[in-house]
Amino acid sequence: MALHASQRLRYPLGVVASMLGIVAVEVVFGMLVRGAVDAGFPAWLPTFGTVGQTVVAYGWLVDAYTYVLVPAAAFWLGMQYVRAD
Repeated sequence: MALHASQRLRYPLGVVASMLGIVAVEVVFGMLVRGAVDAGFPAWLPTFGTVGQTVVAYGWLVDAYTYVLVPAAAFWLGMQYVRAD
């Protein structure tokens, strides 16, 4: 019985981890933008034209993660949670 309960617990924990991932991505993106405005982008990071164009491109990726990928993952995890019963 305890094993079944711990297996069901992983789905809500996955949603919480996804939400914490949003916070982490936003923090890293903010640090990257501040650093890019001050000193330019790191050499290992691909750039797209100007600093502003690159910030917009990476901002779209952050928004896609926040508003598309995480809600889709939360929906899928919710469906798995319901089916696990």
